[in-house]
Amino acid sequence: SVDSNGLRVNYEGSGELGEVGAIRANHPIPPQCKLFYFEVDIIDEGKHKTIGIGFCEKDVDLNSVHGCEDGYWGYHGGDDTYFRCSGRSNTYEPLFSTGDTIGCWLNFKNSTVFYTKNGISLGSVSFHNLKGTLHPCLGVRSQGASMEVNFGSRKFKFASNTE
Repeated sequence: SVDSNGLRVNYEGSGELGEVGAIRANHPIPPQCKLFYFEVDIIDEGKHKTIGIGFCEKDVDLNSVHGCEDGYWGYHGGDDTYFRCSGRSNTYEPLFSTGDTIGCWLNFKNSTVFYTKNGISLGSVSFHNLKGTLHPCLGVRSQGASMEVNFGSRKFKFASNTE
């Protein structure tokens, strides 16, 4: 479910295999943006700790695992410590859990993404297949999971660590 302000997401499924949910922002990343950043507060990682944070194309299947098919790019930091990019996975650490804030920085100029954990950069990942109109996206398969997205209405943890 999504709360009335559209920023807090609660997973209400059982979290069993195949019971996946993803949600994407209503508005795409503006095409004129060369850099885009948002953060996600992990309020509760839930029972299975399966959460993906990233972005997706408009027409992806929101009932599939975030990152397991073309059109999804995301950091799965609660279950297996890896980064998925359109069906491919590479090691990308560390784990994240309840109480953490994960940031996602997308650089269209050089096709890189870097994530932050609690305001600290985790390093960049290069992509060679970024395409389409992209939306911020969360994927989850974890009973009781709850997250809140910050698109800049509150101060970013990453920005406050760089001042």
